Amino acid sequence: MIRALLAGLTLVALAVGAVVMWERLDQPVRVVRVEGTLTPAEQAAIQGVCRDVLVDGVLSVDLEELTARINALSWPRDVRVRRIWPDGLLIQVEREPLVAAWGSDAFLTSAGKVVHLTGYQEAALPVLSAELSTPRQTMQVFQVLQDQLQPSGLVIRALSENLLGEWLLTLDNGLTVALGNQKLTERLQRVLLLYHRVLAERMPEPAYVDARYENGVAVRRDASMLAFDQGAQPKLDSGMRNGL
Repeated sequence: MIRALLAGLTLVALAVGAVVMWERLDQPVRVVRVEGTLTPAEQAAIQGVCRDVLVDGVLSVDLEELTARINALSWPRDVRVRRIWPDGLLIQVEREPLVAAWGSDAFLTSAGKVVHLTGYQEAALPVLSAELSTPRQTMQVFQVLQDQLQPSGLVIRALSENLLGEWLLTLDNGLTVALGNQKLTERLQRVLLLYHRVLAERMPEPAYVDARYENGVAVRRDASMLAFDQGAQPKLDSGMRNGL
């Protein structure tokens, strides 16, 4: 009987000790360290999430919930959170690589995922926009066209789609190309042949190339228009939107 009583008292003492120890260790979170190649705006966004979640001590923080909330910001690709004793957290964030600006207020990853970053500016990124295509479809069009341009050393600076599904691209050398809404790679190939034969030696003088012809292209410089293959007439495309 005495042994049982002593054993019970010992368990109570251990439980009380554990509670006291927990309370001593469960200090309010005073330090949050964020690691990663992030902009000040991204750092601030993570700090804002932490302010909403970190209402308990360092031991009571739900690390899974905090990780999920940071991932919900849309731009993190990998988030790891761990405790730093006695009163801190370490948050390591790897951001999704941004491939293009999406309109004026968002960005796209290589998979066409839309990322919203407040206050982020990156002048080197191409600007994509589309009236009919999804961000994913637009990114696919961009990647196919950029791959076709790469051997020539040309880089897309802007790519847009209008309400008719017609694509217009602007290159880093000032060349603007209207491709229409189908046979985009075939038409771009015609433009590249013309570029290497005629236009390259005249760049960076801006030029507008209309490749929406059945068999040829037309080039506008200032107020002049030079048509190649005079028998070709512009043909309005219908159907086969995004046909590459």
